[in-house]
Amino acid sequence: MSVHPFGKRGGGKGRLRSAAGRGAPLLVAALLALVIGAPATGEEGASTPSTRLSVAALSADVMPSLVDTITFSDPAGTELLGTGIIVSSSGLILTDYHVIRDEVFIGVTIGGVGGVYPASVVITDPDDDLALIRLDADPPLRPAPLAGPALVRVGEPVVAIGNAGGREVAPTAAAGQLVALHRTIEYGVGSGMVSLAGTMEARAPIFAGDSGGALLDGAGRVIGMIAAGASDGPCATRSGCPLPLVFAIPIEQALSEIGFTATP
Repeated sequence: MSVHPFGKRGGGKGRLRSAAGRGAPLLVAALLALVIGAPATGEEGASTPSTRLSVAALSADVMPSLVDTITFSDPAGTELLGTGIIVSSSGLILTDYHVIRDEVFIGVTIGGVGGVYPASVVITDPDDDLALIRLDADPPLRPAPLAGPALVRVGEPVVAIGNAGGREVAPTAAAGQLVALHRTIEYGVGSGMVSLAGTMEARAPIFAGDSGGALLDGAGRVIGMIAAGASDGPCATRSGCPLPLVFAIPIEQALSEIGFTATP
């Protein structure tokens, strides 16, 4: 399994931050932490795949609940794009800490289209690779539909959706299958390592930029936030290869660890 860590580590658990700067034109990004862990094993409650998902229908329904995050790195001028999930109509958005880190966070675009809305970082939790951000504007927002852990079954189809490739386009989606639960994984963020317990593993193609994106169940509900991906071998193309393994933090676990209870 190949491992390609990105980013840098900084800060302490739960520290407050504010954003600097305003909206800026979108450029390009490639920011995704990759992971190593033990081979996946069967889990209780496993089932066979159900009916084929309508990826287009599911992604269209969830798209208004996703954002592209925009961050400038040091040295200035390098722009990094990731993904976030709207969890409150008041403007709160869940994402990965490694998407924003200690860089200059600028703002978001909703559904990957339209203008850039300025946003602030509310809470960062580097130990759990989590962050909560808030829009500093008042556009109409649609919180993502969330699913509880009891509804998750190994073998069921899933959809991974996010800002694949960090491009100035709407998020893209890919169909896959949930292959394991309760995984403990480790991956690099800059010079340090993050260890996450309780993650879900799915087989679906993702790219750099999908970090902070959503893993959906067959009903279009968010069951996890994409934290990392891994590949089984080297990439043979200059444009980059998809990562066939997705590791996601269960959505209720992520919100609980960052101290937030989802409400409409």
